[in-house]
Amino acid sequence: MKYIRLLMAAGLLCALIVPPEVFSADTVHLFNRLRLGYDDNIYLEAEEHDPVDSFRVIEELELLVNLNMERMYLGLAYRPSLLWYTDRDEENSDNKEYDLLNDLDLNFMYRFSPTLSFSLSDSLRSSRLPAIADENYIVRRDDDNLYNSAIATLSYNLLPETRLDLSGRHILLDYEEDSSALYGNYYSLVGGLSLRQQLASRTTVFGDVRYQTITYDKAPEEYNRDAEMIFAGLGAEQTFNPKLLGSLRAGMETRTYDNDRYDDNTAPYGEISLTFLPSPATRVSASASYSIDESDAENYMSQDRSYLSLSLAHDFTAKLSLYASGAYTQNEYDEEYSVMPAPGGTEKTYLASLRLSYRLNRINWLEVGYQYAKMDTELENRESYDRNRFDIGWKIQLF
Repeated sequence: MKYIRLLMAAGLLCALIVPPEVFSADTVHLFNRLRLGYDDNIYLEAEEHDPVDSFRVIEELELLVNLNMERMYLGLAYRPSLLWYTDRDEENSDNKEYDLLNDLDLNFMYRFSPTLSFSLSDSLRSSRLPAIADENYIVRRDDDNLYNSAIATLSYNLLPETRLDLSGRHILLDYEEDSSALYGNYYSLVGGLSLRQQLASRTTVFGDVRYQTITYDKAPEEYNRDAEMIFAGLGAEQTFNPKLLGSLRAGMETRTYDNDRYDDNTAPYGEISLTFLPSPATRVSASASYSIDESDAENYMSQDRSYLSLSLAHDFTAKLSLYASGAYTQNEYDEEYSVMPAPGGTEKTYLASLRLSYRLNRINWLEVGYQYAKMDTELENRESYDRNRFDIGWKIQLF
């Protein structure tokens, strides 16, 4: 909660320095969502363990702040939510009947001059047993946890078509219980430099280098997974036509482990994304990536991750909208990079979601949603599972 208070204080401080005349009816909005749902596997258990299902009630507030000034922009989205389950084991404090979750996103930009600007973005997720969090990082431990990612960038236009970006990032995963924190807690520091060149009105190319450290600050010495990473790569962004946009990034990554038992791990990385706008009412996005990543399994130093995603947003009418998305992740674990002797293996994760929203009037909506999650694993001491969630709800704009 201290991180949430700090970010809220930062957002409010920025708001306080804004002249009162900037605030308007379109600047600050507050929404409330009340949903009734069903979850057929609330503890993410394998089928042979007879998964526990439960109805649940979700109460969520959403505060949105959107300030646009001549030199400054501030965006703040805060979403606290209370989830109540009908069939949790209330005698076990770890499985209390309710969860209190917090999502917070802060975006700030300030332009000092036509050539110099600063931006800051922060995403915070305070949750328990989430299916997916920022950047597709899957958290599987049954414990309250906090994930935070903050990025600051200083941009300088060397020439009208040439821009230099200097950026820093801090990533944190923090579990509440000591047993989970011992192997799962980590923080990461990233520093990077990117040079961007606009070749034509529709084409931009860039090159970047990054240095990153990751520290598992509570892990015992025999589970030392600390590492340093160096990235170098090239990329391009292209507007093929007004309806099709794309980007490509590729390079090499070298990961050096603090533990001398392990050789350096060098591999290529790459990411491609496409956005298609067939009509003003439809948006289709697709992406694919490959990289060495932090290990979701505590017995491995790292993992080779492949990721695919596809999403669709479509407005059937001015009142009826559809949102659909799917993602596939394949994580490869190498026996040579196991902390304790263990065979390697593959984990595959499938995620899908579907949501319909119908606007009753200016301030009221009805929503229906479905989510599916599945994990297939070959690793020891890990379980495969699948989960279905359904919900129906009412959304109202309070102001």
